[in-house]
Amino acid sequence: MNHQIVIEPQYDTVFAFDATYQIAMVANIDNSKKEINPLTGEEITVYNYYFITPQNKKIKIKTNIATDSIYEFQFQQEQQKNYLNSRKYFKILFQNKVYLCLKSGKQVSKGYNNITETKHIGFFETEDFVDYGNQSEKVKGLIDSTGFEIAECKYHKIVNNITDSVVFCCSSIFNKKLNDVVLDYNAKLLYSSIKHIEFASKTMRVVQSFQPREEFILENTTRTDLFYMEGQHFYYLKDNLALVINGKSWLIYNLQTRKTQKVDAKFYQQFVKHFLWNEYY
Repeated sequence: MNHQIVIEPQYDTVFAFDATYQIAMVANIDNSKKEINPLTGEEITVYNYYFITPQNKKIKIKTNIATDSIYEFQFQQEQQKNYLNSRKYFKILFQNKVYLCLKSGKQVSKGYNNITETKHIGFFETEDFVDYGNQSEKVKGLIDSTGFEIAECKYHKIVNNITDSVVFCCSSIFNKKLNDVVLDYNAKLLYSSIKHIEFASKTMRVVQSFQPREEFILENTTRTDLFYMEGQHFYYLKDNLALVINGKSWLIYNLQTRKTQKVDAKFYQQFVKHFLWNEYY
């Protein structure tokens, strides 16, 4: 396909159009601002960056702090490659906040310290930093492809169970344990617990208890009784199966039928390593 797109000659620096030929980043030198490199003492050229359409229309966003829409941005160097891919979305940086936009130019989200596309298409994890005394800690939330905030950006950990369209959130930050919650995709609260929620679906939730012994408690909303699984570690597999490690005993639980099967630890060690890597890295 031959694309005849020309950027008007009114910029000091231009970058390529993205892979979908919908947006390009351009820049002009801002002679009103002077910055000095603290190491060399040399003056640094300051640029104002713009994101433009093939029609040379500058993309505007509504920021968290400004009353008017903004189309001029500084310090976009770290976002230079972000907009070039073939995906529908790109990010704009403004005063240490990242804003998610469609390649069409429509703004999707408000500003966060970071926004990351999750492994589930159409969902984005948000990040902010909150201060408490001399401590600073990262908190997380979840938005969908429209920017709707499913989970506020205030949790330690977010898990999206896309099979059951629910999100469960761990709220332990600054060594304070508030309630963990289960939300649906409309941000409706489905369940809240002072205990840590290890897993949740539409009909089940598994919470961790440490007293009087370390165990996991399974509650099925279609039944009136609880089911207890002794152990220190819980890993959800799939199809209502979970691995529970209790000392040297490795057991597979069927959360629906509550049947238990002892398994060889060596067979599942690679799974546990893979699970931990995907959870924390």
